[in-house]
Amino acid sequence: MASRYQRHLSLPGFTPRHQERLDAAHVLVVGAGGLGAPVLTYLAGAGVGELTVMDDDQIDETNLQRQVLFTVADIGRPKAVVAAERVQALNPDITVHPLTTRFSPTTQSQMSDDLNLVVDCSDNLPTRYLLESWALNADVPYVWAAIGQYAGRCSVVLPHVGACFECVYGPAERVAEWPNGAQGGVFGPVCGVVGALAAAEAIKVLTGLGQPLVGRMAMVDAWSGDLTQIVIHPDPYCRTCQDRHLTDLA
Repeated sequence: MASRYQRHLSLPGFTPRHQERLDAAHVLVVGAGGLGAPVLTYLAGAGVGELTVMDDDQIDETNLQRQVLFTVADIGRPKAVVAAERVQALNPDITVHPLTTRFSPTTQSQMSDDLNLVVDCSDNLPTRYLLESWALNADVPYVWAAIGQYAGRCSVVLPHVGACFECVYGPAERVAEWPNGAQGGVFGPVCGVVGALAAAEAIKVLTGLGQPLVGRMAMVDAWSGDLTQIVIHPDPYCRTCQDRHLTDLA
């Protein structure tokens, strides 16, 4: 086992078998911006063997306040490509695939069938609802993180277990008017806190260690300094998961 992972292997309960699970895993990260940057960095550093990063945007100067994988020299370049370069340089032993396209009904058919987990760092609701539905139908564990202004949230849905994003927030048409980062602003450090939390949840799911945020939602409020979590329940009328028979862990 590479000395790179020695600090993992020094942890109580973290064995070479758990590190091997990370090495064998393939994770799709949708969104390479403020949330995607810490997620990709920590997953690559942890030794997740294969990462696919999907983002159709180019780097803009306004991104640099919070999207810490990028520099001024990267302005105008594709986020997915630059993000892949940076995390590949961090860990040359892993494989990183950049996809410079948006997750859509067309591109979802191009997804690899060997994915072990999806981390949703997308910044628009149509993508989020489509990605969640696809992951649930494919029986792929789904970690979602979302930020807005000074706050952020994170939760986990395992195949047939837990409450999905739509269970909590309702159908897409009800929340279609939520402001995005350009409209409402984003407090940069929130991206790091929530992104790191999402990466931790992904690693827990992949290794089988700890207690993932299934049936719970963690909430960060940087304005007040509050760190809280609430219990969330599957909605029996949810259109995304009503046929998935999700188990309520709460």
